[in-house]
Amino acid sequence: MKTKAISSIFVLFAIAVSIISITPDAFADHHEITITPVSGSSLDSGCEKTEEGCYNPSPVTVYVGSLIIFSNTDTSPHTFTSGVPSDDVPGNEFNSSFLAPGDFYEWTPENVGEFSYFDMVHPWMQGLIIVQESKGQTHSEKVVEPVVEPVVEPVVEPVVEPVVEPVVEPVVEHVVEPVV
Repeated sequence: MKTKAISSIFVLFAIAVSIISITPDAFADHHEITITPVSGSSLDSGCEKTEEGCYNPSPVTVYVGSLIIFSNTDTSPHTFTSGVPSDDVPGNEFNSSFLAPGDFYEWTPENVGEFSYFDMVHPWMQGLIIVQESKGQTHSEKVVEPVVEPVVEPVVEPVVEPVVEPVVEPVVEHVVEPVV
């Protein structure tokens, strides 16, 4: 009985270890990238004419499922808004709203494509994110995990023997009283 229980625990442990060792490979192509405004880009509209641009890095190439962090490392507020300033409705893919210095916004692309973005406060600040299909399994694909069936052991009820207690007869004492 104890051997069966120990064997069952060992099998469950082996299955758990194999699941854990497989899982990281499913998302190996996904990564994280932080985009920041170039220092001083909010002060002058000349950053878009430089080789460096207004954002670092820009353009940036990532995979579907990557984590994009827009971090405002500048001294003035910024937005990170998908689209271009001339769009009728910017921000269809992402829109950070106003980010104070030191704040950040995260976006995870779900589609392949080229995504322009700009700062609504400083519209000359524009960048480009190129999203490619990952080389391995994409974030949108379902990960199939093995089904672990529980090990059911039969329940053995203990045999209960009836308890027989000895019958004790009461002792009656006869007391003889002297006759007077």
